[in-house]
Formats: sequence, structure tokens, C-alpha cells
Amino acid sequence: MGSTEDDPVISSYDVFLTDSEISRYVFQYLDRPQSKPYNERKGQKPTVMRMKPGSGLVELDVPIFTRCTYDAEKGLRYGDAMKKGRLARNGGAYGMAGGFSTGGIPGSGGRVKAEGNDDIEVLDNKKAMDPSSIVRTQALGGRIKPAEEGDPVYMLATFKGKNLHLSPVSAVVQLQPQVHHLDAMDELPKSKGARGKKEDEERPEPEARAIDVKVKGADDGGAILHGNLDLLKKMQEEQWKNFEWIDAETEDSWYTYENYMMNQKPDDLPQLKATIDSEDYLDGMSAPRIDPARPELTGWAMKQNRQKQMEGPSDSEDES
Repeated sequence: MGSTEDDPVISSYDVFLTDSEISRYVFQYLDRPQSKPYNERKGQKPTVMRMKPGSGLVELDVPIFTRCTYDAEKGLRYGDAMKKGRLARNGGAYGMAGGFSTGGIPGSGGRVKAEGNDDIEVLDNKKAMDPSSIVRTQALGGRIKPAEEGDPVYMLATFKGKNLHLSPVSAVVQLQPQVHHLDAMDELPKSKGARGKKEDEERPEPEARAIDVKVKGADDGGAILHGNLDLLKKMQEEQWKNFEWIDAETEDSWYTYENYMMNQKPDDLPQLKATIDSEDYLDGMSAPRIDPARPELTGWAMKQNRQKQMEGPSDSEDES
């Protein structure tokens, strides 16, 4: 074992814990490189964030670059479908947030971001398209997983001078692109020719009805399916809560960082006292230590036996 000079202490910090009652979420963008964050500097600051706190659903609307590698014709077709869809008009939600149902439960999702009228997209240099109909945002969605016993506890670390502030993370949310525009296309009635199209326009839209699914069987699979259906119904009925997205480089963001990522009264905090020593801590976080030669010796007894073997025979045994 080397001396402490081989492993010197470079620096030391006092550790402080912040308020654990504050909700802090870490968003992970699975298809987005770290070099291209969603922020104002990159031109893709999220336009809105919405949550369904009861069911844990989260969605972000992020801008799409319509001037580069963008199919304007499809953008117009998908945008038109989202504007005409029953869910968009009634404020419902598509996908999992809507319970995978076409029932128009009131909420605040399914919107299309529109820019100023002076920004007109041109298709084939012939006909101008209304910019309010073009899909200009991509929805990213995920779900806050309820914490379970045994889950890891993540902390956000902030250094301020010689103080290290640790803030517990409420949940890590993985956000992935949503295909609400495809759901809107599927929702539109299919017309057959000019006559069929005219009839579809004149025919009143059928009233959206909730889907009633019956499950038979007393096995655990039936109970799990019932639970999933209840969860989907809860997702469908819960309304969105909208939040304003604050860019990381703004003054408001730094104000929030200073107030919620650092303990404001470090001198008033009680000292944390350990109830176990270092050896018990290592035993608690490690696999059981078993001596293959003597299986009856485990844990501390095995360590003591190994220490005696390393020290060698005692002086009295050498003299004899």
C-alpha cells in the first residue's frame, strides 16, 4: 500500500443539500447531439412546454428549420390535417397523451405554430401557401416515471467557491419525437373521388366517442391490462398545463439557478452525522465477502483472518 504522498488531496469542499421539495427534472433528447441544444442561440428554443402532472406526461414544441431539407408540400398537407382535425379544434391530444383514442377530450395540445404572414413559402414557384397551415414545430414527448424503491437517486451538483451544493433530481425524462401529424392524417375522412369528397364535406362529422374495451379472464394479465386501460383513460381526461420555456442564457434563468440550485442559508443547516463507520459502509454497499478456503468466515471475520495471514506468524511462534 503506497503512502499518502502518492495520492495527495488536491482540494476539499463543504457539501450542502438544497431543498428536496422543489421539483427538478432532467430532460434527455435521445436523437439530439450535445453540440445542438434546443436553445435561442441555435434558433430552436422550445416555443411551449406542457405537462399532465397526474399522469406524468411532458411535451415540448421545438421549431423546425423550414428553409433547409424541408418538404414544403408535406408540411402543408400535414399542417392542414392538424388544423382540420377534431382533436386540434377541440383542444384534445394525440398519441399516448390522448389515451390512443380519437375522443376529443378538452385540453390544450395538438396546436400548430404559425409565424408572421410576411413569411410565405412557395411550392414549385407557382402557388403560395398560407404559412399558418405549414407545420413549423416538432413535438417531443415523454413520461415522468413514478419513483420506485431501489431506483437510483440522482443529484445536480453546483460549485460556489469552496462549497458544493447538491440538489436531488425528481425524475429523468427521455423525450422523443412524436408523430401527431400522422395521427391527424389518419383522423381525416377518406374521400372517394370528387363526388365522395363533396359528400364528405356536406356530411356532418360523427360525434367522437370513447372506446369501451372489455377484458375477460381472471389471470394477472387481465388485471395488468385493466390497469393500463385505466391509465390511458386518465391520460385522456387530464388537461394539459402550459409552461413558458425560459432560455438558459437569460437573466431569469440565472435567477432561478441561483435560488433553486444553491442553499440560501448554509450557516443554518444542521451537521450531517454518519451512523456507521467506513468498514460497515463498505460492507453495506459491496457484495458479501466470503473466503473460499473457509466458507464459514464471512464479512468482518474473513477480513480479520486475511489480515492475520498477511501479517505472518507472531514473534512467539518464531522463537519456538
